[in-house]
Amino acid sequence: MDWRQKLAKNVFRWSDRVLYVDRGVIVMNKPPGLVTQLDPSTTNTEGGNLAKLLDDLKQCLELPIPPYRVHRLDKGTTGCLVLARTPNVAHDISGQFQKRTVDKTYLALVRGGSQSFPQRKGQIRTVLEFPNGRASIVPQGELQGSEEPKESKTDWELVASSPHLPLSLLRLKLLTGHKHQLRVHLAKILKTPILGDTLHSQSQPVEEIRDTFSLPTDRMFLHASQISFFRFRPVGGKKRFRLRLFAPLPQDFVEICSEAGIPITEEERLGGLFKSDTGKEEDFHPVLDGEIPDVNGQWVLDPLA
Repeated sequence: MDWRQKLAKNVFRWSDRVLYVDRGVIVMNKPPGLVTQLDPSTTNTEGGNLAKLLDDLKQCLELPIPPYRVHRLDKGTTGCLVLARTPNVAHDISGQFQKRTVDKTYLALVRGGSQSFPQRKGQIRTVLEFPNGRASIVPQGELQGSEEPKESKTDWELVASSPHLPLSLLRLKLLTGHKHQLRVHLAKILKTPILGDTLHSQSQPVEEIRDTFSLPTDRMFLHASQISFFRFRPVGGKKRFRLRLFAPLPQDFVEICSEAGIPITEEERLGGLFKSDTGKEEDFHPVLDGEIPDVNGQWVLDPLA
């Protein structure tokens, strides 16, 4: 099956957002503003809602049923969004999320220069609670009175800081996946809120940033850059293998990095498809032709090479 031909023939609003399709999954590059809760009453003139997206995907890819949502991304977050084409695959991928075998890496532009990071990397460990649905950190010594406290862990790494602006690029790994976890950890623990996050930081970016960039009021610069998960061959001895996909950074994210003098890699800018037949990290290799024949898979953006 040539999924590129179907997308070219049946153009729809999100055609250029589809990254990868195989017999069981679809991976999209979620735009900012898209609401990923399955609520048909939730509308947004810029981003739209997931129910409409799933129906459009069904028609565009000529699928028998609409795809299934297996995880969520915040409305303002961009990047890798995995959808399942069948109930069985939805159950499998959802199970991988629950067992935390799905590996997710985010990139965040944060307000703070190199002086904000005495160390280059670290791990944040806190307990979160969600009074009225809003994430907040439970102070030490107050756990007993907390309702449904959730342990939360985030690995972070400083990728680069701007040489002339108080901006930095962080690479983040979710070790637990709670609502707004990354946003709270960066704003409240590292004291470097994500650029554009007005929920967990009420302060304005400094004048240097405001004078350099024209920032939309509703744009948060948090991107689900890569995701990896297991897929299964229908036949053969070693059925399980692992895919890793990079979602290209949004153009405005790239432009801010360029203007700020923050380097980004080719995979982060253009996207990419990688495979590990053993599932081990050291065995990942780029799939340059974009084809995964075992599962009728295809990277549907422009060729990777």
